[in-house]
Amino acid sequence: MTCRRMPQINITLDPNQETDMSRRPNVLWLMADQFHHLCTGYAGHPNVKTPNLDWIAQRGVTFTRGFANNPICPPSRICFMTGQYMHTHGMFGNNHAEWPEPEPDTLACLFRRYGYQGGLFGKAHMIRRWDEDAFESIRYTDLCDALRGDPETTHYFKHLTDHGLGDLYEEGSTKPGQAYTLDGSAPAKLPYEHSIEHFTGSETVTFLEERDATRPFFVHMSFQRPHAPIAPAPEYFDLYDPKDMVLPDSAFDYFENGFASKPAFMRKRLAKGCGYPLADPNQDRLKRCLASYYALITCIDMEIGRVLDALREQGELDNTIIFFTADHGDFAGEHGLFHKNFGIYDSIQRIPFLLSWPGGPGNTTCDALVESIDLYPTLCELCDVPLPPGREGISLVPVVDGRAPGKDAVYCEWCWLNRKVSAIRTENARLVFYGGEEGGELYHHSDDPGETRNLWDDDEYQALKMDLLQRLLEFTQRYRPTTDSNHDRAIDQ
Repeated sequence: MTCRRMPQINITLDPNQETDMSRRPNVLWLMADQFHHLCTGYAGHPNVKTPNLDWIAQRGVTFTRGFANNPICPPSRICFMTGQYMHTHGMFGNNHAEWPEPEPDTLACLFRRYGYQGGLFGKAHMIRRWDEDAFESIRYTDLCDALRGDPETTHYFKHLTDHGLGDLYEEGSTKPGQAYTLDGSAPAKLPYEHSIEHFTGSETVTFLEERDATRPFFVHMSFQRPHAPIAPAPEYFDLYDPKDMVLPDSAFDYFENGFASKPAFMRKRLAKGCGYPLADPNQDRLKRCLASYYALITCIDMEIGRVLDALREQGELDNTIIFFTADHGDFAGEHGLFHKNFGIYDSIQRIPFLLSWPGGPGNTTCDALVESIDLYPTLCELCDVPLPPGREGISLVPVVDGRAPGKDAVYCEWCWLNRKVSAIRTENARLVFYGGEEGGELYHHSDDPGETRNLWDDDEYQALKMDLLQRLLEFTQRYRPTTDSNHDRAIDQ
């Protein structure tokens, strides 16, 4: 196990905290990359099987309206880890490797200061320095987390090279010309025992077996998939038959409508089909992709089951908070498409959001609107860890038990099309603002839950459009400047 202990981080406990450590619950934060919120058994999916996630849902609360605050990896993950919107934390894109500043108040770093033993297993795709400051044990799987020019600082890749399998790394980014499997048409070349999923599960279980049992743990188990490559191990490639795949109701949006009501730039891109997002008039290709995607999800569920079994054997399961989510969604057949990076829709922004905690309610659903940034204050309340200033989320505990109302809107920010794109989602509507010639999109969920009829230019909905635009502008204006405000005020006088 790689153990990194950073001298600049003070983990000395206050004297009053020492005696409380044994009473603090453990934290198991489960995350998957690009996971559609309905692709689980507990959500009633007609195909995919997820018995272990179903068990977590039975044990806790299913938030049916959980939303990411950004539709791509690093900005979204940093929203979770900081409890802040993108316009506050400042990470707008995927270029995170050279981020210079430490951040002592990330969620994981805060919990380390309060005595938690942190472990990160899988894909971080955040800021490596932040990881090293916060987690005592780290086992990366994705080359995006490697030090520049040294792929073997990704632990999974080093594992493969040690076994003579480095050329079969499933990300395909270590050999020139080797590409992702984007359409699920072929299995991985690695057996399951050397798959990303199994490595992530094994390293997490090892940490739990070897950890300091006198301290609570904070484990972030972050699966690299079902994000591309859509390539299950050979043993599971045929787990689901493509012929049996049930396409979502909104699939006609591309197959029959050709995105007719969407902005012109979208229709132009899809006119002849494309590979990312996957848009192919042949529905069989989409079904094959879905079958492989679901196989990856079931493999992820299997590895979660291994970790749950380890906690049962240790007698720690009943003292562990479990949170399962994703950094963002995937079309997964919605609108007839697959993958992401194409607008902000419910299928992309909406994420699974399961939370179970000792003494909390079980087999409960909550329809309140919740966001990524709400995880931070929620875990602080559940673990009796003081919430630092500057967090923008709310604790979900009083929302679940009825002491506080939910939110009336959630937000998503993204840098796309060489500009910032923003979206607001209320209980019954979604507005996406592109600006310029691209305009925007407006959907009314009461009669169009699949977001297939764009009402942006519909005269009947202009009042709703202007109301949502005003609310979106008010949200955007709530950023905190990074310049010295006292100095600026002095110059102004």
